[in-house]
Amino acid sequence: MVDNNFTESFNKWILEARNKPIIKMLEDIRLKVMNLLKNREEECRNWKEEISPYAIELYNDYRVIAIECKVIFNGDYGYEVVEGKDKHTVNLELKKCTCRAWNLIGIPCPHAIKALMHDKQDPLSVVHWWYSKEAYMLAYMHKLQPVRGEKFWKIEPEHSMEPPEVHKMMGRPKVKRKREKDEARKRKGVWSASRK
Repeated sequence: MVDNNFTESFNKWILEARNKPIIKMLEDIRLKVMNLLKNREEECRNWKEEISPYAIELYNDYRVIAIECKVIFNGDYGYEVVEGKDKHTVNLELKKCTCRAWNLIGIPCPHAIKALMHDKQDPLSVVHWWYSKEAYMLAYMHKLQPVRGEKFWKIEPEHSMEPPEVHKMMGRPKVKRKREKDEARKRKGVWSASRK
């Protein structure tokens, strides 16, 4: 079974538009995207920090974990950070930790935070640029422009498309999608695994 969550999310987002004719559907999607870009930019302008609220929230969670960690410094750029029974090495020059969380998400992991605090650096200063207000504003600065009504569109007769011929298929049309044998099903309002 292949899940494509992005496609499923998009289909849910355009649920009302999906049943309309193609031009009306695309117009609805265009208006939704136009509003989405405007709303995201307004939301970004209201950030209290210069870093996204998501990054700040994750950083604060990591900072709480970092308090419990112990750090051993090698005198160069290497730190050995002990978290319970686990040990990780942090290299501040390369901005890497053996837990790989810092490399993957761009927000210092608890081990890196502890090492940075030991080095008397501000851990927020090494949060990757793509979480910054500037990066978000650049992403949402390009707007979709308003379009005049359909009666003002210039459509040449030779460019118009005819709809495809409708062929009646045999049997009753399927409404529900065909599920895999071992796929979870909803029973009594709760998702449960297959009995097999």
